[in-house]
Amino acid sequence: MWDYEVDVVIVGLGCAGSAAALTAFDAGAKVLVLEKNAEGGGNTRYSGGSMRLYTDVIKSADYIEHLCEGTTERDVIETFIEEASKNPDWMKGLGAEIASRHLPKKYPTSATVAYPNTPGSEGMGPRVQVKGMTSSAGVEMWGVLARQVAQKQIPVLYSTPVRQLLRDKDEGVTGVVAATTEKEIRIKARRAVILTCGGFEYDPLMHLNYFGHRYFALGNPGNTGDGIRLAAELGADLWHMSACAATLSFKFPEFEFGIRQFIPSPGFIFVDQLGKRYMDETGTDTHLMWAPTSYIDTKTLQKTRMPSYVIVDEDTRTRGPLAETGRGKVSDVYQWSPDNTAEIRKGWIKAANTVAELATQLGMQPDALSTTVAQYNLQCVGGYDPEFGRAPDTLVPLGRPPYYAVEVWPCLYNTQGGPKRNARAQILDVRGQPIKRLYSAGELGSLWHRNYPGAGNLSEALAFGRIAARNAVAEAPVRG
Repeated sequence: MWDYEVDVVIVGLGCAGSAAALTAFDAGAKVLVLEKNAEGGGNTRYSGGSMRLYTDVIKSADYIEHLCEGTTERDVIETFIEEASKNPDWMKGLGAEIASRHLPKKYPTSATVAYPNTPGSEGMGPRVQVKGMTSSAGVEMWGVLARQVAQKQIPVLYSTPVRQLLRDKDEGVTGVVAATTEKEIRIKARRAVILTCGGFEYDPLMHLNYFGHRYFALGNPGNTGDGIRLAAELGADLWHMSACAATLSFKFPEFEFGIRQFIPSPGFIFVDQLGKRYMDETGTDTHLMWAPTSYIDTKTLQKTRMPSYVIVDEDTRTRGPLAETGRGKVSDVYQWSPDNTAEIRKGWIKAANTVAELATQLGMQPDALSTTVAQYNLQCVGGYDPEFGRAPDTLVPLGRPPYYAVEVWPCLYNTQGGPKRNARAQILDVRGQPIKRLYSAGELGSLWHRNYPGAGNLSEALAFGRIAARNAVAEAPVRG
């Protein structure tokens, strides 16, 4: 009946799956990991690699509770903070060297903590990361986890997506059905199944249903909502399905994924398809940049901010690359030119000698964009942005021609929604009861809601990966 019999089956080998596998293995359990892709890493390899420290449990819990707008239970938040505080030491125990996270300070107002005016923000500590030889802390973190999984010889079946969870009416979840490249297999889980298979960044229909918009993505192309469907089939409750972390980035037809915009100077603005500014470009947290792009014209039903455009002048263009291609899948296939000239030749960056000519290329009314740029430049002279409150030290005018424009789209770092879990990492049904022997960790059903702060997802993946594993291993074995 069974092709494999183990104590714990883990679905997905990213940060959460690795933490769960290592914890369960160290507790003496027989573990099997099933990974949909040909290699592991999930979104971790594409991430910034940050972990958050917490200096005050109560204050930081207040902060997170406010950000989650009451959608996440207090005991889940406090359990997360207490366990996540152990992350740096746990990673050190795996052989990692931990260093302070120094964010690239593009603009004078770059903040250490997102949403610093939210109550409890003073309880949030700094970020730390795994130190290594590459420029990507996410790659370094994944390297440490992957090496440990390999050294402990924890079995992993790659290119093996899970198709179904098996449940006995008395025992609960007892195994899975998965598909290898050759055949369908059945795997018995004597104690539990842990779902750590990510979100739905690459399922456009789910975007339309839950976000109301089609987004592009920056991370793991294997994240197509598999775990959500697996859990929903067993009656799991869903939460945070409308929540995501998304920034404004480039998307070109040559690639299925987005490319992070990374303007090297505050000498830029974002404008919509009507040539108008609509946000504080340098003071909006990068994970929340999707929010102002969700605007719909109620008369025409047009989504006039998808795409939007970033406008820069010659001074900004010559200060460095307008995109970051040092991490994520894009780093394997493309490197942005240092002075942006290659991208101008490709036509990705539009160029013109006047703002009006640039507007014509973008299909805008020339007077509209010219007026926007003139008003912005006047505000730079006065050091005051009355409409959006952009910080005075970031008000750098668009002066020297040529002028340049690139399409920007909301691109997902990750989604937050999925099966709801409790403080024990158990997946809950629609009546709030645990589905027996079914656990989750990571961004699949994340505790985070729409106001996501940086360094939260990896911290959660490590913390709840360990919590899920400890509780899964403690389950009594299935009878028979």
